[in-house]
Amino acid sequence: MWFDDWSDMWQIFVTTIIIYAALILILRGAGKRSLAKLNIFDLVVTVALGSTLATIMLSQDTTLAEGALAFVTLCGLQWLVAWFSLRATWFKKFLRAEPRLLFSDGKFLDKAMRDERILRQEVHAEIRTHGFGDLEDVAAVVLETNGNFSVIAKDNAKTRSAMESVRRDPLDPVDDVKPAR
Repeated sequence: MWFDDWSDMWQIFVTTIIIYAALILILRGAGKRSLAKLNIFDLVVTVALGSTLATIMLSQDTTLAEGALAFVTLCGLQWLVAWFSLRATWFKKFLRAEPRLLFSDGKFLDKAMRDERILRQEVHAEIRTHGFGDLEDVAAVVLETNGNFSVIAKDNAKTRSAMESVRRDPLDPVDDVKPAR
């Protein structure tokens, strides 16, 4: 259970070094997109890469060539999804969430918060995290596509251009934000 023999240990040591170097080279070739903040597909690729890495390092049934092919395939799929997302609007909408307005001009947008499963306490915490002590100082809080919150200060009076792509419920009582279509 604790130790079989030195040859297994040596194989794991050498395999780990080689596959680690291969993974760095493959991810470097795949580009910055592979290392960006995660959307759902990026998360799937990250988990799959980790699982593949562990299998290659610890399983004697998987060769280095098979592992490298799995890495290249996963990175290729991730590149292909990014490529299609840039060229096909329907594909982009299918894969990626839209940013969502949760708070605007002193009002919590309850329908949006319910849809996104966000509590008021979470929005309050994000507002505090961004250095605001008073809701009156906040123009908007947006739940971004990667799950982060953006808190926009009222001092930034011109927010229309940055807010155009933010999804909001047409019934929400917000006047200065143009809904995305």
